[in-house]
Amino acid sequence: MSEYEEDRQDQVEAEEQNSATFEAPGAERPEQSEEDLAKASDVEEYMRDVIDPELGINVVDLGLVYDIYIINGNEAHIDMTLTSPACPLTDVIEDQARTAVVGNGITEKLSINWVWMPPWGPHMITEEGRAQLQALGFAV
Repeated sequence: MSEYEEDRQDQVEAEEQNSATFEAPGAERPEQSEEDLAKASDVEEYMRDVIDPELGINVVDLGLVYDIYIINGNEAHIDMTLTSPACPLTDVIEDQARTAVVGNGITEKLSINWVWMPPWGPHMITEEGRAQLQALGFAV
């Protein structure tokens, strides 16, 4: 392993250890009723109002949202990632998500589990997200 790879691996491991919300996606995912599934679908729709501050595209179409489920009928749980583990704008995205979901009365609570596996890549962007990025001048 090169020195760069070792440094990068050390950096990723340190970031994971410092992340209080790091878990594997879907950890302890409760069984979902039809009502829960409908509410999770509503949460996903409202998460389209959450815009990645660096790219200007919503987090759903960027492919950053990995899973959404409902706990006890009134808490939305979202497994999601960022384009980079070192993203300094995590708080901005969390605030936007809370406003979109809780602020609009979809659920009473929202928990976000930041996950890094699988790592995000451009292949996760939806066709709509690609069209939006291309309209902004990005080559995707």
